[in-house]
Amino acid sequence: MIFALFRTLFVYFFTIISFFLGTTVTLLFVPFAKKKTAPFQAAAHLWSKGIAFVSGISVQTSGFENIPKGTPMIIVANHQGAADIPVLLAYLPLNFRFAVKKELFSIPAMGWYMRSAGFFPVDRAVILSAYKMVEKVIEILKAGENVMIFPEGTRSHDGALGKFKRGSLMAALKAGVPVLPVAISGSYDIMPRGTFLVNPAKVRLAVGKPVYIKNEEEYDRKVEEVRDSIAALLGPLP
Repeated sequence: MIFALFRTLFVYFFTIISFFLGTTVTLLFVPFAKKKTAPFQAAAHLWSKGIAFVSGISVQTSGFENIPKGTPMIIVANHQGAADIPVLLAYLPLNFRFAVKKELFSIPAMGWYMRSAGFFPVDRAVILSAYKMVEKVIEILKAGENVMIFPEGTRSHDGALGKFKRGSLMAALKAGVPVLPVAISGSYDIMPRGTFLVNPAKVRLAVGKPVYIKNEEEYDRKVEEVRDSIAALLGPLP
């Protein structure tokens, strides 16, 4: 327990210090970038890899050949735990933007960074926010960028795959872009609900074949197809 506490404190210390150092360096590149969000997203990838390394997280990847080229997409992943975002940022070979609960944008420095990287707030308690998020996702997709979503709506309580929110993939239908299923196995053990301790863990990141939603008549079936794809990619780690 004592060792786990010291390891966790070191991870938190590294996260904070590397965030400020990385942000300072990133600001030097912003004036030369065509997309002002690009340097912040690149820094987020490197930062997340550093966090994974000091946390003792080892990640096995597969299915990257399934990633479509030359088109924006909605990346859909299951949500096992708090470490999912760093794992995806560190090891998925794509730039993407994603929704973050609005409370996190009120954190000094962090909120500014998330806005600078193109991440956007969502208020889970307000139904209207869901409609606004669909509009925001469509806007991002039409600008040629990728969006990451967690269609379960929240983190899993036990690591198991939950139900998908019915409207979670509506932006893919309206924007006419592919949906890329991504399965994360093992991340629940890194920081289970109810604890602040960071545990070393083996994680598998598996990418499935893209799913295309062509019309409203097949929408519900395609949502289930995406969920089934992720379910098939999940499983015990070797």
